[in-house]
Amino acid sequence: MAAHSSMSFLLPLPAPRPSFVQGFLRRIATTSHSRQEAPLPSKPSSVPSSLQPLPYHVHRTASKELPVYHLAKRGGNLHQTRIRKIEGNIMDLRKDIQQALGLNEEHIVVNQLTRHIIIKVRQSSPDYGEMLGSSSRCIQGWMKAEVDKFLKEKHF
Repeated sequence: MAAHSSMSFLLPLPAPRPSFVQGFLRRIATTSHSRQEAPLPSKPSSVPSSLQPLPYHVHRTASKELPVYHLAKRGGNLHQTRIRKIEGNIMDLRKDIQQALGLNEEHIVVNQLTRHIIIKVRQSSPDYGEMLGSSSRCIQGWMKAEVDKFLKEKHF
């Protein structure tokens, strides 16, 4: 019996859940189906830029909302905005958000492990007053409304 318990790694694994198998087969069917479609036009410039697919996608939550959240860190003194559920080229999305919101590179951080984009605007940063200007468009890093507007303009 001692040999049997030390060789437990040789026991067969349980069968995967049916939901996992169905999702896996669905993904295989969509990728193989998309490869069998007609080839793309040879001139990409003939397609309007609004119809070209973006290199990234932001999935909605189960309640059909955009996955943009406010965070309060350091006892509520550091306010952040987090974007989740990103698929594709996360750096392109970071660059587009940076340009759309007019932020510096150090204000937008990408966590490659979780694939989240975190917007950090600190009150102590030297250009914080310039960013706010006369119309206070963000309050210490909470930019959920601006990010939601940007993502809705991109039809997510």
